[in-house]
Amino acid sequence: MRTESWRKARALFWFGLTVAFVLVILVWAGIIDIPGVPASPVNIAGYRSWVFVILILLSTKALLEVLKPVFRMALKSHVRYEADIFAYFQGVSYAVWGTALGLAGYVIIGGAQEFGFLGTALVSAALIYVMQEPLLNVVGWIILVTMRVYKLGDRIEMNQSKGYVVEITPMNTTIREFGGGLYGDGFTGRYVTIPNSHVLKGNVFNYTKDTPFVWDQLLVSVTYESDHKLAEKLMLEAAEDVVGPMMRENRNLLRSKYEFADLSDYISEEPRVGWSFADSSVNLTLGYFCPVFAKGHYRTRLVKRIIEKFGEEPSIAFAYPHMHMVADVASPKGKLPLAR
Repeated sequence: MRTESWRKARALFWFGLTVAFVLVILVWAGIIDIPGVPASPVNIAGYRSWVFVILILLSTKALLEVLKPVFRMALKSHVRYEADIFAYFQGVSYAVWGTALGLAGYVIIGGAQEFGFLGTALVSAALIYVMQEPLLNVVGWIILVTMRVYKLGDRIEMNQSKGYVVEITPMNTTIREFGGGLYGDGFTGRYVTIPNSHVLKGNVFNYTKDTPFVWDQLLVSVTYESDHKLAEKLMLEAAEDVVGPMMRENRNLLRSKYEFADLSDYISEEPRVGWSFADSSVNLTLGYFCPVFAKGHYRTRLVKRIIEKFGEEPSIAFAYPHMHMVADVASPKGKLPLAR
């Protein structure tokens, strides 16, 4: 409710600011007379281009802020997720802003003819030098929008930060952070603002670009004396109880997103267990996929189920770091036992 009130207040602010700007210009130009205020017309002919540019930008911002709740209400019954609604609206706003900036550029170029070619070139060069980092942000924004690198509602990892995308502007991307030191990639409560130039400078990991599923693995260490084949069997049974039906239900969805049919032969679509040696244990790694937003939930259920199943089998023991003292019977009396 508070968010909705804030959106209405913001729309009213930009609309009022636009109206106030128009009234100030009309008063300065002497077109409108205010009773009790002496008329002092200001010659704004020399600033005509900039007045039009500011008016175009203000009116565009006000128009989008007013239309945003209308757009949301129109699509609310047809689009399931609110993040998708605002992603569609953002696409519309890009087109509107592109038209407005094009019109503003046309007005400025028309005014630049009076300023002279040399002066325009010098000012342009100075602006490019000073604004090189913001320009990189804008270029990164153009790339992420045109190539659909990510959108509102996606879970991404960029610039060593992971989060849920809540805002995309021409300058930066804002994410609600998850992961870090928290179990199961839970939300940390922090917002992270990342300049869009990082789209050009580094890697962008999108967890939900095509599907909401990611692969995860659970490592279980058992002693060398354990029945390893039985341990593998019980882990697969636990996986079948917890994630098996969900994986089979979404198998076709995953296959429809593969770029090549060959990938279905290489990507695991059923729970699998891999074996590996460790210093004092055999590591059994259970691989499976699950929704990225419920990874911690499924992992917790798997751990509980595996502990239950292993607890019923005396031939299986979890491995853990410990010291075992073994007496050397061949040593003379009084000699300390050997530690192994």
